[in-house]
Amino acid sequence: MTSTSPAAPGARADDARAVDAGALDARADVPGSSADGTPVALLVQALESVDQAVCIADMRLPDEPLVYVNPAFTTATGFTPADALGRNCRFLQDGLDVGDAPRRIRELLREGRSGVVTLPNARADGEVYLNELSLSPLRDSGGVVTHYVAVQRDLTAQQRAEGARDVLRREQAELAEQLQRTLVPSSLPEVVGWSTAVRYAPASREDGSRGEVSGDVYDLLPRPGGGWYAFIGDVSGRGPRAAASTGVLRWTVRGVATTAARPSTLLVETAGAIGDALSGRFATLAVAGLPGAEGGRHLPVASEDVVVALAGHPRPVLLPADGPARLVGRPGTLLGVLRDVVVHDVPVPVGPGDQLVLYTDGVTEAMSTDRRMLGEAGLLAALDALAPAERTGPGAAGRTADAVLAAVDAHTGQGSTDDLTLLVVARDATG
Repeated sequence: MTSTSPAAPGARADDARAVDAGALDARADVPGSSADGTPVALLVQALESVDQAVCIADMRLPDEPLVYVNPAFTTATGFTPADALGRNCRFLQDGLDVGDAPRRIRELLREGRSGVVTLPNARADGEVYLNELSLSPLRDSGGVVTHYVAVQRDLTAQQRAEGARDVLRREQAELAEQLQRTLVPSSLPEVVGWSTAVRYAPASREDGSRGEVSGDVYDLLPRPGGGWYAFIGDVSGRGPRAAASTGVLRWTVRGVATTAARPSTLLVETAGAIGDALSGRFATLAVAGLPGAEGGRHLPVASEDVVVALAGHPRPVLLPADGPARLVGRPGTLLGVLRDVVVHDVPVPVGPGDQLVLYTDGVTEAMSTDRRMLGEAGLLAALDALAPAERTGPGAAGRTADAVLAAVDAHTGQGSTDDLTLLVVARDATG
């Protein structure tokens, strides 16, 4: 390749490899070599060989024209050296909306700094592409910037891939949301003497996008002979297979609940009925039997008692109308591992204005940025922070659920989270 003197503004180089030798040896004391003694010809050969577009502008000439472009520049843009040399490289943006990119480029040039600016460019055939422009100054022996080297990288393929990924994620999120709606009731029935609130927060990634569909499930079902079953569950894993297992679990519980007289009976019969339907997964369930007649007979516990039974599920929290929150229930065998499970009915006195908070482990296992879980202590603290006036009256169950979600958000710092579900049942203050 032959080195030539700088091209005048507006001129075109006949030599397809024209280059201003000074652009490469601006810091050299001896013509024909760089500051460290490397032959200029070798440096030019390196520029000619790279597969990224490189161009050099002379900052000493009016309008800072291009004085060198390598073969990759022509391949990337379609402009030959004859098209490009002697022109300011802004011709690549003619007619395009480039936002504030020119301002940022001018700042770099004015301050003699290196930097990267991304902006749209147009090829010779008019096709627009996204260009990542890396700018680096060349200085003479006195430290004065004489030229700028621009290395261009076409981000079009990356941009299209990211766009396709975003579309796929949106479609997956929509599918997950639609699928999630099939796993839980669209609304809970009204229960005389009780109010309810449900909150569901899907798993989120570090970038804030939604994760796959969860295995969380909940419902409120009539008990045979009177009263209600409030239950919440969680199937291990995420995605379509977990969703299928969750659907099986929900409908199994609904079927068993039509005949099961006690929460423990419901769990034992569910464990036997679900059999291999979990497909190697396991599930946890918490069932709260709200007061009422049972098979024509009253429950052998105080009328205000809620009977809690757990199959591997986190213990619910009793939030009194006035007083400290406390964990209730007795741990039992989770579902899907053993066909025979051991569970326990535990009467829990729930007086007027008291609330029972059922939740999945996404609450207590919520992780902070320094890898600390919220834990049961954090959950209890969040509930204890609710003043007595907030715990009773219209909307009390919703306020309680929102307080738990706020505690999770504060603990995780809005970072990635696992899916979590809350089901709060509150007894009317009038009893």
